[in-house]
Amino acid sequence: MAYILGTKKRSAMNSTDKIFLLLFGAGALFLCSALFQAVQDFSLGRLCSYLLRMDAEGNWHAGTLLQGLFMTLRLSLWCMVLAFISGFFVGIVSAHKKGLASLPGKLYVLVLRNMPPLILLFLVFFFASSILTERLTGLEYSLAKSPYKAWFYVLIAPEGQLDRMTACVLTLGLYEGAYIAEIVRAGIESVPHGQWEAGRAGGLSTWQIRRYIVIPQTLRQSLAPLAGQSISIIKDSAIASVISLQELTFQSMELMNVTGKTVELWILTALLYYCLCLCLEKISRKWEHSIRWKPLH
Repeated sequence: MAYILGTKKRSAMNSTDKIFLLLFGAGALFLCSALFQAVQDFSLGRLCSYLLRMDAEGNWHAGTLLQGLFMTLRLSLWCMVLAFISGFFVGIVSAHKKGLASLPGKLYVLVLRNMPPLILLFLVFFFASSILTERLTGLEYSLAKSPYKAWFYVLIAPEGQLDRMTACVLTLGLYEGAYIAEIVRAGIESVPHGQWEAGRAGGLSTWQIRRYIVIPQTLRQSLAPLAGQSISIIKDSAIASVISLQELTFQSMELMNVTGKTVELWILTALLYYCLCLCLEKISRKWEHSIRWKPLH
């Protein structure tokens, strides 16, 4: 921007920015000093051995933290599947509903959104899963004799962890689905009513209006909050550690108890969660830009 004679040059930083940078610098110095005092015998090689390790024959294997990361990915994936299915179903069904017709969707959202996920996990694991324990045990026993057991242990749940995996997927899937239902419902109701009338005037049925007119606009408007909810699923999956599901947080606690390394382990664990969520955020940003409305020329 050109400078005009007789006017003051605008500073690139105002006073609020300077105060923020000062506080940020002070916090960074405090954090670095605290880490330096806590970590005295830091060893990068030891931390790398928790991710990848070499056996006596020279073959590389996934370390404890990397195994926990794979378990977190698997758990988060199935939770996302259930959350999006339940959330989209409840959101689509409850949109534009009044009175008693909206009661089931409201009860689903109000009950689950106002309950701590940890309490909900205990309820599912200690009470609801007891109904499924016998069936799940029989299913796992029959799969142990089938040729597909290796794929089952890789894609669904590790051996002996099916009941815990089921409880976590049910808990987080339904819990996060309540938030997704509200995102979808708000997105559908934000579409102007005139577009519904235009679809009916064009001879489309209610399902066709939702399929070709309403839902595409809802996805464009709701993609950012849906991506944020997916990231929340990955972070909330850490509560599975309280029922001894061997995901990333549980493996970090086990290593901490064995090695006595606290700060280094949790910094590495935080970085793994950060990289996982950052990758999902980048993918959602790229998808959001690809489906953005383009102006007509």
